[in-house]
Amino acid sequence: MTILWEVKLMNSMQLTFKWQRRAALPVIIQDETAECGHACVAMVSNYHGHELNLPALRALSKPSNRGTTLLDMTRLLTTLGFRTRALRVPLEELQFVQCPAILHWDLNHFVVLKKVKRGHAIIHDPVSGVKKCKMEELSKSFTGIALEIEKEADFKAIRDNQSLTLTRLASSIHGVKKFITLLLFFSAFIELFNLINPLFMQFVTDNIISTHNAHNLYFIACGFVLLVLIQTLAEYIRGHVVIYVGSHLTEQFSSNIVQHILKLPLDFFEKRHKGDVQSRFQSIEEIQKKISTDFISTLFDGLMIAINLTVMAFYSIPLTAIVLVALALYVLIRQTSYHFLKKQTETSIAQHAKASSAFLETLHGILPIKAFLKEQTQFNTWRNAFIASLNADIRIARVNLIYRMFNQFLFHIEHIIVVCAGASLVLTNQFSLGMLMAFLAYRLSLVNKASTFIQSLFDYRLIALQLHRLSDIVFQEPEAISPGKGELKSINGSLRMQDVTFRYNPEGDDVISRLNLDIKAGEKVVITGPSGCGKSTLLKVAMGLLNKTQGEIFIDGKPLQEFGIHNLRQMSASVMQDDVLLSGSILNNIAFFDEAMDLERVYESAKLACIHEEIEQFPMGYETLVGDMGSTLSGGQKQRILLARALYKQPKILFLDEATSHLDIENERKINQSLNRLAITQVVIAHRPETIKMADRVIHL
Repeated sequence: MTILWEVKLMNSMQLTFKWQRRAALPVIIQDETAECGHACVAMVSNYHGHELNLPALRALSKPSNRGTTLLDMTRLLTTLGFRTRALRVPLEELQFVQCPAILHWDLNHFVVLKKVKRGHAIIHDPVSGVKKCKMEELSKSFTGIALEIEKEADFKAIRDNQSLTLTRLASSIHGVKKFITLLLFFSAFIELFNLINPLFMQFVTDNIISTHNAHNLYFIACGFVLLVLIQTLAEYIRGHVVIYVGSHLTEQFSSNIVQHILKLPLDFFEKRHKGDVQSRFQSIEEIQKKISTDFISTLFDGLMIAINLTVMAFYSIPLTAIVLVALALYVLIRQTSYHFLKKQTETSIAQHAKASSAFLETLHGILPIKAFLKEQTQFNTWRNAFIASLNADIRIARVNLIYRMFNQFLFHIEHIIVVCAGASLVLTNQFSLGMLMAFLAYRLSLVNKASTFIQSLFDYRLIALQLHRLSDIVFQEPEAISPGKGELKSINGSLRMQDVTFRYNPEGDDVISRLNLDIKAGEKVVITGPSGCGKSTLLKVAMGLLNKTQGEIFIDGKPLQEFGIHNLRQMSASVMQDDVLLSGSILNNIAFFDEAMDLERVYESAKLACIHEEIEQFPMGYETLVGDMGSTLSGGQKQRILLARALYKQPKILFLDEATSHLDIENERKINQSLNRLAITQVVIAHRPETIKMADRVIHL
């Protein structure tokens, strides 16, 4: 075992002895595509006493889009009060590593080693959750690098674990209190009848059958039939309210979340798989069900349990105690396997999201998949994730099956004991037969409601997993878009960048370093440079899509914050490399679904982009439908429609990132001539000579 490096902070030496309960190593699934390192640090930190989630760690150290290194994790762990030791560990010596430890995995990933026991290793993977590996399987992925973590002597636990709760989520919904009040009223009405029903059985047994009074029997029966009709009507009305409340909550939940998503900064989407974001959004349905239906039922189940217990105790405390013992045993069994169920649920959610991402990637990349004959490879990628999620679901289903079988066995035994004990009370004249029948009815109601109540409580604990996933969206800070000052009509369109620096990670390398750029109004500037030097990033910073790390950006001589990002986006337009067309007609795409569409401007923009004549030749002309990725168009046609969309906006500044790379030289020349006739500022990224030679100025990065 070789020590690669060791980081220690020995500010003070002290020896303390105290009893400490054994901590559990949590499973924390990464939210972003390249934050496995942060997820591993979060797991180890929470094991040692911190209460930190991924947003809290991102605030301390923002992960890079290109991943986290072992040195990055060491710095972060040192900040959190740990000392670390990087080791090169042969596989046969892995059992001697102090756990939990962070392992380098598959050359591009990090996982947490929980323990090594009996030829197996328990791994907490930030992508797929808990897995048990044989040592020979582990050797295929483990690179031999491990990071041991220990608490410093002056370690102090940090509590920064902001979480989304059902109460907090429900409070953001308009009118939810009114709906809940209405549901409470009808539920109370229904439960009142449920309490009265056993009394009917007791009264008929003790007062009607014993006296052979058929007249009173029919009278009482008619009264209870009326009560049943009223109860049925109340349940029908409550059902309608639940349907309405459910749809209302879903609409408001979904609208609020989607509205919030659209306000998030660009880098939020660049760091996450689309399938994962979609999976998090779909968790709203499960959460809505818990609030609209299960919450009221659980509340009243708890209330009715208390009332039933009180009534049953009034009949017989010993018989009630038997039922309570059975319920206590059931709760104990549920609690003992809760953590296993939680881990399997986390794994299932993560794998379902992974399968969803793989499926979306397949749809988006279907052309190269077919061209390279990789259908089977892509199918295997999706199938492996899907089977992993099914395996987790099967394990969950098995546990739930055991719960149901144990529930039936336990309460059948308890029922036999209660019936025998109750019968002995009847035989000794301490109970009437009607009292026993009423008690058994209350007992049945109690057991059913208690089982449902206990199940709901554990479900609410598990729904925290869905809330945690949703909180990654909810707690993201919206993009700060300042409205700005001044009239846009008087804007000339000059752009100046002074000592602008940008990096994705505060500790990472500069993508743009102290750049100075002065572009006059109406000037066409072409930016060139080798691939990967930061040209596209520069455009995104200039457009306000990415926040600069240092320096200042001026629009018409005003600092960008004063000018306003909203104003900048309103008076500028762009065509980027990864721009897409939306589902709809070509007409709608050029006007970008403008409600006050100007047809003449659409046609003029298409002519400037040299696409008007080709659109006119389509059978449906401008009403031709395009797919969400523009799949019915050639690459050059798509680029020209995107350019027409930008020109329709009549911008003062036009940002183009390889916007004519798919065009033939003749069309490229015509478009450049058209753009040069416009009195607008152009910031263009290009490699092709035809575009470069028509620039007023060329800047090489």
